[in-house]
Amino acid sequence: MGKLKPTRIIRPRIVQPGGSGRTWLWLLFLVALGLWTWQVFEFGRQHAGLHVGQRDAAEDRLRERIAELEDERDELRQAAARFERSGQIDRAAADGVKSEVKALQNERAELKREVAFLKTLVSGGSSKLALDDSRLTSSGNDTFQFEVTLSKQTDDGKTVAGQAVIRVKGRHDGIEKTLDMATITAGRRTNIGIKFKNFQKLKTEIKVPAEFEPLAIEVSVRPEGKQFKSFEQVFDWKVSDA
Repeated sequence: MGKLKPTRIIRPRIVQPGGSGRTWLWLLFLVALGLWTWQVFEFGRQHAGLHVGQRDAAEDRLRERIAELEDERDELRQAAARFERSGQIDRAAADGVKSEVKALQNERAELKREVAFLKTLVSGGSSKLALDDSRLTSSGNDTFQFEVTLSKQTDDGKTVAGQAVIRVKGRHDGIEKTLDMATITAGRRTNIGIKFKNFQKLKTEIKVPAEFEPLAIEVSVRPEGKQFKSFEQVFDWKVSDA
């Protein structure tokens, strides 16, 4: 009896319905996704390029404005330098004029004293004192500086000593009133000591109380000894430029 040859059993392959359709759907989805991605990228690139252009334009405008401001700054610095030089020249000129005026005032006072002395020599001489060359200037805030020159009308070389008292005459609420030296100096002094051979400047600060109308300044000179007599002299309240 011969051998039996084995028989190979072939199973039929079952084809699932609709498999190729799903593959096409995936392919279409991938293609659509790629197109969408490319459009998003292109939009972003164009949008970014637009912003970059705007930024560059804005930076250019800012650079131009900065350059304009720097030019204006340089012009202002040059103008300020010119004004400063002009101000220095004006201040120097004003200081020079003030110095000249002061020198002329001192010269005038000296000439007055010389004239007074010559008059005493012509008249035979006398033992007299004189007040001259008064000056009243404002310091602000109802405060004033007063000075007057006390001189001797003889050339005997003797020293004059004593004291001087300054008062201010005026009105307060329509009533005449005289302020003593302690009042007008806020209690700092009651008199001015005098001691000289030829002349001495009497100086004091005057503080005028509120609602007081000053009209005149009274200077009372009280020398020591019997050679010179005490006397008083009144000066009008006239404020001059400093």
